[in-house]
Amino acid sequence: MLNPREGRYPVSTIKTGCVPFNHLLKGASGFNVGPNPVKINGNYLQSFEAALAFLRTTHIAGWRELGVGNNSGARKAIGWVTKADAEKLLKERDVIKRIELFKSLTDVVS
Repeated sequence: MLNPREGRYPVSTIKTGCVPFNHLLKGASGFNVGPNPVKINGNYLQSFEAALAFLRTTHIAGWRELGVGNNSGARKAIGWVTKADAEKLLKERDVIKRIELFKSLTDVVS
């Protein structure tokens, strides 16, 4: 059976701004991914593609934001979007507008 998440990107909760999993989240040790809640000492994968593939296998995908300063906030996926929609969400810098954009998307997989 085909994975409905194939070709899609997880998006974090409304509380964390509906940010898709992306290349900017890589820390010095790699991408920290796992089933939610992901732990600081969790799975570190060096490539974005490997991290995304791993997330697609988890029941509820989780990751830590490691790429921005010393921020290491945990993220939990609330939906999976197409690459085009993920790019739209990433381009929106205003958190309120990004959340509204996510809510307006009709092609979201849980």
